[in-house]
Amino acid sequence: MIYKILINSLVAFVSLFFIAKILGKKQIAELTFCDYVVGISLGSISAEWAIDDGDKPWYVYAIAILAFFVFSLIIDFTERKNPFFKKLFKGSPIVLISDGEIDYVNLKKSKLDVNALLGMCRVAGYFDLNEIAYAVFETSGELSILPRSDCRPATTGDMNVKTEKARLILPFVIDGMIFDDALKRADKSREWLLENLGDTDVKRVLLACYDPLKDDLSVKIKNTEKFADIAK
Repeated sequence: MIYKILINSLVAFVSLFFIAKILGKKQIAELTFCDYVVGISLGSISAEWAIDDGDKPWYVYAIAILAFFVFSLIIDFTERKNPFFKKLFKGSPIVLISDGEIDYVNLKKSKLDVNALLGMCRVAGYFDLNEIAYAVFETSGELSILPRSDCRPATTGDMNVKTEKARLILPFVIDGMIFDDALKRADKSREWLLENLGDTDVKRVLLACYDPLKDDLSVKIKNTEKFADIAK
């Protein structure tokens, strides 16, 4: 029994290895919805094959694995030949930031919140949204950022231009919620914040960030109009 499980596991592993090699590195690098479904299905079939006690002949599992392999190839071929199916299977890039402004409609459409967007921007090296011209949420789940022309990393250093000291921008309000820890860190109060917001209701504020170096509060309101989408 143990030897049979070991042999079945080895055969299943080798089969999956060669199928993954044929499908290409995108299975790992850019996992789409279809890749996710195919990957889970192949793994499930292989696991059942490995511990099969002889109830089903081996070729039943081989046929099932081959079927999902063919489905994946057909989907890949269809995506390359037809833009409609490419959009259906992979989706489309979504513009989340345009000229420093967050597109609230697209943000909800992408199933992201403001905290997740800020985190992705920080990972890319941008702690201040005002430095971003455009941010596009790709179909792979990554965020592509185009910085403003005066904020591109290579320009100031190459020209020996004196730059401002780096500072951490503090988010006082995110999606209508006030963060008291950030206010305390900047030695500011809720009264100060509400006074600087003026007639703007906190619930309508998508993001309010404070720059301690400039003593400036940047406020972005939840927009209800959709920005222009990136060209498909």
